Amino acid sequence: MRIPPCASLRARVRGQFRRVVLVAGFSAALVAATLTPAGAVTVTPAHTTTSVTVTWRGNGHGHGLSQYGARGAAAAGLSFRRIISFYYPHTTLVRPKQPVIRVLLADFGPATTVAAWSGLTVTGVRGKLPTRGIFRYRLIADAGSGLTLQRLRSAAGSRWTTYRTGLPNRAAFNRGVGYSVQIFAPNGTSNYYRGLLRAVRTTASGAGRVNTVNVVGLERYTAGVAPREMPASWARAAVDAQAIAARTYAQYAIDHPRNRDWDICDTTACQFYGGYEYLDARGHVVWHDDTTGVLDTNRLVVTYRGAAIFAQFSASNGGWTVAGGQPYLIARPDPYDTAKSGDPYLAMTGTVSLASLARAYGLSKITRIATTTNGHGAWGGRTTGATIDGVRSGKAVRVTTSGFALADALGAWTDWYRLVAN
Repeated sequence: MRIPPCASLRARVRGQFRRVVLVAGFSAALVAATLTPAGAVTVTPAHTTTSVTVTWRGNGHGHGLSQYGARGAAAAGLSFRRIISFYYPHTTLVRPKQPVIRVLLADFGPATTVAAWSGLTVTGVRGKLPTRGIFRYRLIADAGSGLTLQRLRSAAGSRWTTYRTGLPNRAAFNRGVGYSVQIFAPNGTSNYYRGLLRAVRTTASGAGRVNTVNVVGLERYTAGVAPREMPASWARAAVDAQAIAARTYAQYAIDHPRNRDWDICDTTACQFYGGYEYLDARGHVVWHDDTTGVLDTNRLVVTYRGAAIFAQFSASNGGWTVAGGQPYLIARPDPYDTAKSGDPYLAMTGTVSLASLARAYGLSKITRIATTTNGHGAWGGRTTGATIDGVRSGKAVRVTTSGFALADALGAWTDWYRLVAN
């Protein structure tokens, strides 16, 4: 299965760069340049070039833990502690007190809509909410600065009616310790989440929408992340290492919150989180959390100088980790992210027309592409920056771009790639 690249910002790679240049021939057609392992430039003219083939290694930014690398390391007999030590050197594993984390949930629309299960409560309403004959409850933004609680009866043809007004902003649904709350997305799918489901207005006052925030213990959160980032069927040491990385990434987010109302999101902009269970629109269970890796690594967090690290990770580093500006995020060869790990991202290819590439940069024609690389691994390593020379409105222009931005335009899943003219 495809593991998405995940978790984190793309830190700038530091160090000495080598330059690779793709230059135009006399007819202004593109010429390809590739690197030998020793770093020498080989230029092959291609005067009739209309497209380029891009070949890339890895999937994601390459900082910190490689998920396929962890799998390969586990197959080689490394424990989760040794895997963590390899991908996050100079760090220490500790067990701090368990905090709660506030997770912004992305897919639940303008209201917080939950199932009317027994034991359901909501902030601002005394006692448990009635559930007999009730199908769902929802919190919506009212016309002032608070929230309105509405309910939908079970009878066919029922419509939403107001049950209580004047509830405070950030009111939350809860069913108590050991129980989960089922929340529905507009497309009919649903998730169960432990802890609280809080409705947070997106505007200070007036009609609007709400964001839904899950407030949950860090261990429960980690159980909802680890199997979405790595298959639970993989070797135990790899899954345990993933659980530690996910927990640490979350602890760092708690220590450095992104917003006054939440610490982290639930998408690949942060790391995948699906709560306790996910159901399709027909109510069939598609996915549930995995507590094994959490229990194996109970509360363990990776720290550097007493603080949780920025525990970046990605699907595959292609065979070389990337420096991330911290002593625990260094560039080094990875002997575990290899074909033996089952990594499918070591020789990905695609073809891109020069016309479409030119359009991506607002050009009518491309005459030259020059890239800088970090010098680590095949083809000179990862692309750290690029300049695109071409024509716009009849005038020669130069566009400066990043290695990842060029990768996006090329359809590559990482910034470690080479171009060959067709």
